[in-house]
Amino acid sequence: MKKKKYLGIGLLFVCCFLAGRTAGKLQAAFVPAAQMTVEEAKLAVIIDDFGYNGAGTAEMLALDIPFTAAVLPFSSHTAENAAQAKAAGKEVIIHMPMESLTGKPEWVGDGAVCRGMSAAEVRQCMEAAYSAVPQAAGVNNHMGSAVMEDANTLGCVLDVVREKGGVFVDSVTTAESKCGTLAGEKGVPLLERDVFLDSTTEKSVVEERLREAANIAKAKGSAVAIGHVGPEGGVLTAQVLAEMAPELEKEGIRFVTVSELAGSH
Repeated sequence: MKKKKYLGIGLLFVCCFLAGRTAGKLQAAFVPAAQMTVEEAKLAVIIDDFGYNGAGTAEMLALDIPFTAAVLPFSSHTAENAAQAKAAGKEVIIHMPMESLTGKPEWVGDGAVCRGMSAAEVRQCMEAAYSAVPQAAGVNNHMGSAVMEDANTLGCVLDVVREKGGVFVDSVTTAESKCGTLAGEKGVPLLERDVFLDSTTEKSVVEERLREAANIAKAKGSAVAIGHVGPEGGVLTAQVLAEMAPELEKEGIRFVTVSELAGSH
């Protein structure tokens, strides 16, 4: 299977915005402080779109908290960014391109898993991604609403993740995801995104979303928040994480990797 080439970083920005806007309606509801009853609150932060040296890459890697770097496997700086994240002590997973129900197919990028592929073709895509990001402790979906709703294709993805001994994180780009059922059947550790953190220009929005994620963690014991490098979040999201992390840690929030969080479930 020949890999398609990215049509430019601008298209990546568009697909990130589309995924964020689509999934924004699915974000978990704000949890009032009065409902916070859990003593230990774990927050796993995932930063998507490493792999092309997007804005905020250096700032994210300089953060003094554990987080998981999700690296696009077939991008211009995949190997470089994955190695930098590992050297900075961050966990690395594959930000796997998958077919979306919205937008143009080429926006998803190189090596995407698509509906209609045979099991062998899906495996080829996944094996290539793991070869490109050998540090990967798991996978989350880049876009992918179409695949996440397709049990056959998604099942083939999860088969490879299981064989690699990794965790799968459902970015929740569709409310009709089949991942919860399939991951359980296949014995794949699964986490699901609770909150998207980013805003392009409004720092207060990022602060509110990080606070929302912290409140969910306090109420339920854990939460998963996803941000991005690049213009959708990048420097601004890194700034908010740096400023708010000490405050949240004083409140009992413990920042963890996705592997640690999945292992505690």
